[in-house]
Amino acid sequence: MTRSPRESIEYIPWWLLAIVAGGFAFVALATAGFALATRPALSPRPTATAIVITVPASTGLPPSTQQIPPTLPAPAPTFTVPPPPPGDAIRVGVYVQVLGTGDTGFLNLRAEANLDSPVNYLALEREVLQVQAGPAEASGFTWWYLVNPTSNSFGWGVQNYLQVVPGP
Repeated sequence: MTRSPRESIEYIPWWLLAIVAGGFAFVALATAGFALATRPALSPRPTATAIVITVPASTGLPPSTQQIPPTLPAPAPTFTVPPPPPGDAIRVGVYVQVLGTGDTGFLNLRAEANLDSPVNYLALEREVLQVQAGPAEASGFTWWYLVNPTSNSFGWGVQNYLQVVPGP
């Protein structure tokens, strides 16, 4: 007695295969559609800008004898350190706030009390830190060992950017 393929346990009807394949196709299309709908917008492409250079009229001299005005290098930016702020004296145990950092917006807290030491932490303008050691004199500045009590960040900072504030 021969059995029909439909009576075999391995038989899978074609319509069931079509449903499974359609389900996979639906999931793939839905995923692709979601990815396209939520992707970030493409940034605009840069456009070319024409630069027009005007050349002064000839002086009547041969090109080799015409003088080109010298260009001076741009002056180097000057960096000034503010004087220490007035107020209570900084001492071990008090809280200080970073102030007067200017355009940088942060104070370098260094591994050691000198300008050549690597930076441990960038203390942001208005950040409150606790003084744990110091003072130390180095590189022409007075340094204090500062710790951020909430993030355990630490390092030596220059007194000129610190002002005593009430503790938390």
